[in-house]
Amino acid sequence: MLSPTYKIIIYVSYIELINAAWELREQGVISIHEHDLYTYLIHKCNKLGWKNPFNQPTEIICAVLRINRNALVNRRNKLHSLGLISFKEGKAKSKPAEYTLHIRKDTVPDTLTNTITNTLTYTLSDTFGYTLPYTNTKDKTREDKTREKEKTKKEIFRKPSLQEVVEYCRHRENDLDPQTFVDFYEAKNWMIGKNKMKDWQACVRTWEGKQNENRHNAAKHSKNKDYEMF
Repeated sequence: MLSPTYKIIIYVSYIELINAAWELREQGVISIHEHDLYTYLIHKCNKLGWKNPFNQPTEIICAVLRINRNALVNRRNKLHSLGLISFKEGKAKSKPAEYTLHIRKDTVPDTLTNTITNTLTYTLSDTFGYTLPYTNTKDKTREDKTREKEKTKKEIFRKPSLQEVVEYCRHRENDLDPQTFVDFYEAKNWMIGKNKMKDWQACVRTWEGKQNENRHNAAKHSKNKDYEMF
């Protein structure tokens, strides 16, 4: 029983599309003969300004690739089964066969058809155990924006509840007054100077450090006074 098919959507330029075809060949997904036909169709689509679908006479393809009709049928059927192309049989010379590269151009302005990045959808069977290794600039940019949004969300400050401060002070084993801490910053709208607080736990630790420093100074001052009494 074959495993379910899956789709890998990759945003590619013309050069990257050619490179992807070579990867398919190197990985054994397509043969040298299927690679010839596929790259020829990519070449023709590119020459036509990425008109997709486009017509191409069977006689011309056979002449260029030096194959017979049966060989052409077998090779394009394999490319079709992989989801790389689709096609419609022609009607003699009046209407040549129609080929479609699986590239979506619905989001691309017509004025940029010769230079803009296009979407290529591969449908491969798990039988081949193959995953294309390419990550396109658009895809990478989208991932970067997603990471940036996630990072921004993490940086948004959420003021703590009194119970959270109580539990954190207990964890730190300090004797700060959580209510005083919360009231102090609540009155300041949780601002530190002119900036919004980013980490309330860090503030607790800062208060803790200042408290210990004050105690140390107080103890030192007390010893000096005791010395002066003698």
